[in-house]
Amino acid sequence: MDIKGLSNNIRRIRVLRGLTQENVANDLGISLVAYGKIEQGKTDISYSRLSQIAGCLQVDIAIFFQEIDVPNTVCDSQNYQIRNQEIRRLEKELEEVKADMKLIKAHLFKPLGKG
Repeated sequence: MDIKGLSNNIRRIRVLRGLTQENVANDLGISLVAYGKIEQGKTDISYSRLSQIAGCLQVDIAIFFQEIDVPNTVCDSQNYQIRNQEIRRLEKELEEVKADMKLIKAHLFKPLGKG
């Protein structure tokens, strides 16, 4: 596999993971420009840097050298992003339900006044 194929696979996997170039660059401790050059195939990637990228993306380094089906990658990426949005919405809704439950408990169990 050439550097362009390797770089494309890195980009595809990053997108599948729902990460931005900035996320990965920050994790690697390099500039966004430097990371962008990696994904564009404009810079040679050392084994140690490739290993670091695999760690950031939480994948085995071997996946960078495999064929990745583009249509499925795009579809999976969109589905991943939709699922993440749905999870965030549900988490917010759960927090609202917890707050409501707390209020209900406070009203149900408040001490009876002397009368």
